[in-house]
Amino acid sequence: MAADMDYDRIQNLRLEYTDQYVTVNSPRPELARFKGKIGRVITINWNGRALVQFDSGADRGWYDIDLDDLRVVDPPASKTPEGAASPASVPKEGPQHVEYKPSALEVARQARDKTHAQPSGQGGAPSDTQSPS
Repeated sequence: MAADMDYDRIQNLRLEYTDQYVTVNSPRPELARFKGKIGRVITINWNGRALVQFDSGADRGWYDIDLDDLRVVDPPASKTPEGAASPASVPKEGPQHVEYKPSALEVARQARDKTHAQPSGQGGAPSDTQSPS
């Protein structure tokens, strides 16, 4: 019975906090490094703590932080400079043609298959020439 209440509580916390933007609001010294940073709640784990990802350069880890130490904030402003067109507003051109270029490994395999090709009646790798029917 207690497990059902915990399950429901965790699911409700997940619905409430997942994908919310948060800041750390705690005097705890181990959380001081997150001061002034905005993070996104990835999920709530089974012990009721938030997994938060802070977008701060190369540090893309998920941090396990108690919900009492977090404060929900508005999403950060877009990172596109003012006056610059956002990617969504730029009209897309038609499909672009990309020429197929086989890799060096594929070229070597094709050359090997051509030199080791057996007539189609004897099995093995198919040859480039067709036998008369």
